Amino acid sequence: MKIVYLDNAATTYPKPPEIVKAVSDSFKYVGNPGRGSHRLSEKASEIVYNCRESVAGLFSANAENVAFTMNATQALNYAIKGLTEHGDHVLIDSFAHNASYRPLMSLVNSGFCSADIYDSRDISDLENKLRPNTKVIITTHQSNISSDTADIEKIGQICAENGIKFIVDASQSAGHIPIDMGKMNITSLCMPGHKGLFGPMGVGILVSAEGTKYKTVIEGGTGVNSLDTEMPDELPERLEAGTLPLAAIAGLNAGISYITKKGVANIESKVNMLSDRLFRHLSKIEKAAVYGSHGGSVVSFNVDGILPSVIGEEMSKLGICLRTGYHCAPLAHKTLGSYENGSVRVSLSPMNTVRDIDTFASALSKIITNCKNVQPARQNMPKPLL
Repeated sequence: MKIVYLDNAATTYPKPPEIVKAVSDSFKYVGNPGRGSHRLSEKASEIVYNCRESVAGLFSANAENVAFTMNATQALNYAIKGLTEHGDHVLIDSFAHNASYRPLMSLVNSGFCSADIYDSRDISDLENKLRPNTKVIITTHQSNISSDTADIEKIGQICAENGIKFIVDASQSAGHIPIDMGKMNITSLCMPGHKGLFGPMGVGILVSAEGTKYKTVIEGGTGVNSLDTEMPDELPERLEAGTLPLAAIAGLNAGISYITKKGVANIESKVNMLSDRLFRHLSKIEKAAVYGSHGGSVVSFNVDGILPSVIGEEMSKLGICLRTGYHCAPLAHKTLGSYENGSVRVSLSPMNTVRDIDTFASALSKIITNCKNVQPARQNMPKPLL
């Protein structure tokens, strides 16, 4: 059975062959980066530094300010807990993934800081919720539920004018939408390596503005300043306790090379074309409700009378891979009106084709015709804490 993969917001598939080769080669020819002076260790360090430079070039940053983490969730934890001070007021957007919402709520629930939710589609809502002690703003660049995309340049300008630290979750936008850290006044840019950047799972990225100071979240060996009892003050070592995931970093570097050759603007254009075609198909289905904006890499919808999970199961039988449920983003579902049962999510990459979209649309029509009307059961959902 031929696979039609439409779950790229979870991880991109397939990976281009050069990424697979880079990962394989890292096991053959290299040692532990920063943990020796022999040639294999030096080769590993070279791979890591080359990837730092690739990341920095993609986002207009300094290579020394590129830190590697385990994933985007860890990067967001480092940024949120490392930048928020006791007594701060924090604003978080209404499309936030649990990767940023839960770390913030852990600080709020302990009495460390206070927080409010703002609608990133409405800049005036953000401005109206600013307080004298608002010191951090957290924004999801592009939702993982819909293609709603925040104006991070405008939000960054507000942050710069008010002396506020700006944390951006670029998990869905990195590699799909151009990002310039300086132009957008971003303090901390967080993302995974395995989605739009085409790397393997196991590496995340935290890119920092010049001069950003973090409290540490975890501590450990860094390969430098080994006699000190505290983590180094300098980036990236302050945020890189322990051995780095070299194979994943090697694959990530190859992935960034791949998208750089393709051009991020070209990738954005192709994905938007596919998304528009998908939206046109869905708009012809009377029972389908599409949530949020369209024209980006993520489209979520429901079909009246059919549970999202049923559609997902039937699609899987036909070899079509997508995701159903809440996608770890209850705030976004509350914002979009899909909080009761979640949604069916189709997420695209430049590896997808027009044929993929048309195959999905044909399958959905058949599923709607064949499925019995199953009215979604209401669920007792927990109330958001903010």
